[in-house]
Amino acid sequence: MTMTRPGSTGQLRTVPDPVDELDPDAVCDAARHATKAQNLAGATRLESAFRLVEAFRRTDEAEKTAARLAFARLEPAERARNELSAAMCLTSWHAARLVFAGVQIHTRLRLLRDSVSHGLFPEQLAVDTACRLAEVPDRIVRSVESEVVRRLGRALDGGSRPSRTALDAIVDAAVTKHDPGSREDAVAAAYEQRSVRFRPGANGMTTMWANLPSADAEKLRRRIDSAAQAALDALHPRTRDQLRADALCALGDPTTNDVCDPTGDEPPGSPWATDSPVRISVIDGRAQGLPNQVEFVRGAYASFDWLCEQLLAGGDSKVRFEVVDPAPGALDSPDAALKYVISASLAERIHLRDGTCRHPGCSVDAHDCDIDHILAFDQLNPALGGPTAEWNLLCLCRKHHREKTFGRNAYRPGPLGELIIITGSGHEYRTLPGGSLARARDQILEHQWREHVAHLIAEDNHVTNPPGADRQYRRSHSYGAPPSHEDVGGDPRSA
Repeated sequence: MTMTRPGSTGQLRTVPDPVDELDPDAVCDAARHATKAQNLAGATRLESAFRLVEAFRRTDEAEKTAARLAFARLEPAERARNELSAAMCLTSWHAARLVFAGVQIHTRLRLLRDSVSHGLFPEQLAVDTACRLAEVPDRIVRSVESEVVRRLGRALDGGSRPSRTALDAIVDAAVTKHDPGSREDAVAAAYEQRSVRFRPGANGMTTMWANLPSADAEKLRRRIDSAAQAALDALHPRTRDQLRADALCALGDPTTNDVCDPTGDEPPGSPWATDSPVRISVIDGRAQGLPNQVEFVRGAYASFDWLCEQLLAGGDSKVRFEVVDPAPGALDSPDAALKYVISASLAERIHLRDGTCRHPGCSVDAHDCDIDHILAFDQLNPALGGPTAEWNLLCLCRKHHREKTFGRNAYRPGPLGELIIITGSGHEYRTLPGGSLARARDQILEHQWREHVAHLIAEDNHVTNPPGADRQYRRSHSYGAPPSHEDVGGDPRSA
């Protein structure tokens, strides 16, 4: 058993597997070599991202893209991000950070580039460091970079990889040291980035991230901990973590006015009432013998329990049910195909089918995307252009919509929402829709295939084709094994 290691020239050489030798020192040595090779591969990826941006920039200069109107120009970094998200199977967010860090390292951060190119930095730490140093003003970036790279290198050399929190502390300390006045500007800029995000998960749970000013976060923490501690002192059977989560949820209880109206002048519940109807799409699977699939169109984090609470709480809660036919093109018509404007019902159907932006690696929710014609609609002669039909429509976020409109990629649709993207370099990427309508269709196709196989193969494993035809064989055959001429009754040519 053998393994490979990078030699002194950087090329891989074959050596005996240290596991066979039971030599702990050799195992650790092999792990260090593998880590060094991984770091060097990360350096290559960062440099490739930078080179791709430069290639797009030179192409734009040769084609005088700058002469276009602003809305028709694509930034080379954005084009590189879109290309790499598909080529490297990355999310758009990770591809954007890779491109941004690659450009920073090879144009602005010489010391970091030298360390990365020698395999001293893990790729993710290099990306995080470059993105943080990008926020440092040019007048002090050299001094700050020198101190940050030195401290990070010292930690890595000692066998300790700094976390993102530790990295932030190192950069903040260096910036404060070399430009004390920049701290106030950093605080003001960070305040503008405050946000709260939600991501629905499995089993009816949702994860929440919050980026809050420290003073407000501390008030919230004290309030949650105080309520949880009070319940804990009362010998409540739930754990502290469960009690803290319940205390946070209580802040949004429509029967209280803790958050929505500190003065108590406003009637409880009014700020929490639903301001628009809750639309529920039911994908009809009865024709195929499948259960209906329910999709909440309004309220991305909605559930059946949440819906019941909304209805029982009163207020202005309203519910509208819509039955969706899963058959492809169920809403298409010859008249609608010749109109550029997409009807609301067809648009909602595309949202349910796609789920997210259809560019590889992009997770922007379909309801936050544009709906675009894959084959361009001909405004002068609609009969010659791409029709307004389900198979010719897709969801694209605004960034990837601009990429499609003004970039060099070619797009080819499929009957069930499949999309083939052919990049300017000639690479093809095939994406499939992932929304609830697409998932329901997958279940239907799987159910139909099982029914087909059930009719095709008898209980004794006899195979007939077409299903239901009279048996022509003298004895049974296993599924997938073609009969021989001796097994076929009559003339073998008529079998």
